[in-house]
Amino acid sequence: MRGPTDLLHLLTRAERLLARRLSTLLDAEDCSLDAWRVITLLADGSRFMTEISERAFMPPGSLTRLIDHLVEENVVYRRGDDLDRRRIKVYLTARGRRLHQRVDERIRADLGDVPLGDSLGDLLEALESTGRPSRSTVSIE
Repeated sequence: MRGPTDLLHLLTRAERLLARRLSTLLDAEDCSLDAWRVITLLADGSRFMTEISERAFMPPGSLTRLIDHLVEENVVYRRGDDLDRRRIKVYLTARGRRLHQRVDERIRADLGDVPLGDSLGDLLEALESTGRPSRSTVSIE
């Protein structure tokens, strides 16, 4: 039976291998992995900076610098919230949407051979719903 340390090792290894494959595709678009995480989050709609920071696993200062760069590249724009001007919302521009569509298609084509079986989905669901999966609900294969 594998333990939590093995799970951490396997997830870390999977993330690094995936990041390496994505970096090759993203480099062709002059896009970093962090920028891609943000662009992907914004493809579903505008988000507040605090939410982007949490969901992209970036500290607020680093996110602000990245957003500044993406604004300069005309990939995103930001606006103050109508109800609370202290909160900043970020949106994809038309150029950002085209970039997302183009890169997303390339990623889907390139990663079509990566198996994402039900056990990974079960694992993610268990991790998100409880914060601590029980041994009986998660198997590592």
